[in-house]
Amino acid sequence: MVRLSTVLSGIALSTTLCAALPLDMKLSSWFGTSNDGDVAVVSDSKDTKKSTTSLQFVGSFTHQSEPAPLPDNGKDINDFFNQKEKRRVLLEGSGEHLVTPIEKPTPEIRQRWKKEAKIMGSTPPSSDDNMYLVTIKGVNFPGIKMNTIATIGTKVMLNSDFPEYQATMAMSDTKPEGLRPLVWVVNKLTGASTEMLYEDQTTHSFTRVRAEVNNGEVIFKAESNLVVDLKFPSFLLKILPASKEKVEEQGSEALQKALEKDVVPMINNFREEYIKYLL
Repeated sequence: MVRLSTVLSGIALSTTLCAALPLDMKLSSWFGTSNDGDVAVVSDSKDTKKSTTSLQFVGSFTHQSEPAPLPDNGKDINDFFNQKEKRRVLLEGSGEHLVTPIEKPTPEIRQRWKKEAKIMGSTPPSSDDNMYLVTIKGVNFPGIKMNTIATIGTKVMLNSDFPEYQATMAMSDTKPEGLRPLVWVVNKLTGASTEMLYEDQTTHSFTRVRAEVNNGEVIFKAESNLVVDLKFPSFLLKILPASKEKVEEQGSEALQKALEKDVVPMINNFREEYIKYLL
């Protein structure tokens, strides 16, 4: 059974497969290696023994703010990064996400965060790191809407010159709403009606935002990465409207554009909060 998980604004699903396979993707969040944005497709595996195949979508994007003055009058850039309400702006992305703190994360959720940190190369969590639920505005299709809730682990790393904020997705949950026949089909194909085990997790994401000081000024730089790895019955390839390679290419391109759409305003909003902090 295919299990689709999405990060932040979620994965738009193909109406051809009743939202079961991703042909167009949208990510709003977090989640880079070049200013132009790198997209890589690295999946071309097929498990003939189990009659399954896979699709992989990979996006990365880097963006930095305009320079801003360094703090004075006793204010400190580490203090700015350490304020939860300021960092919350980053989780809100372009401003459309609903961010809710998780008061007491369970050991199971923290363990998922630890595993995802190992996969994505982020810093493992400690007991006092904060976690949030980020509710994403639904993606609409004829007769159905896909809603996503992402569980994000956040970590602030303070340094005299280069404080850094990390956000790692521990898990996500996508729920369909709409016409009952379509909801039933999506639940059956994606496993959305069943509890997701860690082994079923298909979406992995990590974003870091750090301050860099140069020539008496500070810039804020975001590096965002997202990988979506889907496995599904091989027979479904026959009803794809394009080749597997083309679907992966189109999905990665759409994901890349969505990263850019969300990361740029995110960093701009964070800089605006910093300017307010200086006043």
